[in-house]
Amino acid sequence: MEGKKTYPKSKSYILNTLYDIIELRSGEMILCDTLQGKLLYQVTMYDYVWQLLFGITEIGIGKCEVGIQVVGERQDKAKEIRREFALLDMMLEGGADVRIVES
Repeated sequence: MEGKKTYPKSKSYILNTLYDIIELRSGEMILCDTLQGKLLYQVTMYDYVWQLLFGITEIGIGKCEVGIQVVGERQDKAKEIRREFALLDMMLEGGADVRIVES
């Protein structure tokens, strides 16, 4: 399952925002490939562990599509995807509606 959303920000701006989110959530960075726009980090909460895979694709000048996949012990992955986008929205000031795509 993957959620996708478009933001009127550059890839580097979004990646720097994700670094801040990882720090705020006391997450653990697993993979960061800035050239490919991939970032994977792990969150541990209430004895559950899950990973969030972000894919950032430039779709125009100063405009990117962000994809989020949840891997691990989350039962409601769609809810977690929406939660991550809500956090990004608060830090990036908006964007389009979230599309959930079954994979």
